[in-house]
Amino acid sequence: MSFVVERSPVPGWLTERISNRHLVAVGIGWVTLFFVFPILFLVVESLNFGDGSLFEAYRRAMGGVYVDAFVRSFIYGFVTTVLTLVFAYALAYYLVFVSDRVRLLLTLVVVPLWVAYIIRYFGLLLFFSPTGPLGELGLEIDLLFTSTAVVLGLANAYLPFAVLPIYNSLNAIHHETINASRVLGAGQFRTIREVVLPLSTPGIVAAGVIVFILATGSFLGPAVLGGPNQAMIANEIARTFLEAYNIQLASALAVIYTVLLVAFITAFNAVFNLQEALGNL
Repeated sequence: MSFVVERSPVPGWLTERISNRHLVAVGIGWVTLFFVFPILFLVVESLNFGDGSLFEAYRRAMGGVYVDAFVRSFIYGFVTTVLTLVFAYALAYYLVFVSDRVRLLLTLVVVPLWVAYIIRYFGLLLFFSPTGPLGELGLEIDLLFTSTAVVLGLANAYLPFAVLPIYNSLNAIHHETINASRVLGAGQFRTIREVVLPLSTPGIVAAGVIVFILATGSFLGPAVLGGPNQAMIANEIARTFLEAYNIQLASALAVIYTVLLVAFITAFNAVFNLQEALGNL
């Protein structure tokens, strides 16, 4: 016995009243309200309309401790992105071309996203601590409150964000293409280098941009695993606002970080054409 379920047509009055223009207007309104306005508010708050220079906060933001935080953030972001892409690509390749339990493994990849970042970082804190599993095994590895701990923590946190777009890109490659390469005499590594890697570039580019943006702006990772000596720019902005209560300086730091990030994405787009890469996912 079989059943045929017919989908009810959308009422005519609904399609007449809701057009693409209305849907676009909702999206633009949302972005304007929760992104454009806050950025403009930060710009206004960062300017000094009293005595002294209008850009006094920006001059202070170029001081030593803040410059160090900016440099540290982008270095950690870059290293985290490279490390994450390597592990994510290997895992995604295994899921697409090797494993027979794709659904189970994909679920295991996504499950960490259901757990709050603070819990995951504290789990790594205990893991890296002298009394943790490594210490119990007699391995005297002093990772806690180091740059290595921060980068490993960030890579662990953002791995799912890299696996999913790379998996989607690899999954779109026809297996006949792989077989044709091998029939023509290419070995496994040459096939990966000359066939699989170029065809999966959109996923790699998308994953790299996502992870880099998330990693450079991380707050909890360096706060829990790095301590005060490994503070990134998000930590300095929070400290300036919450502890020193210097709204003007904190706003200037946020504006500078946003401008630097937009400049990076613009340069990256000029090289890799992000719109085309994301459109091919």
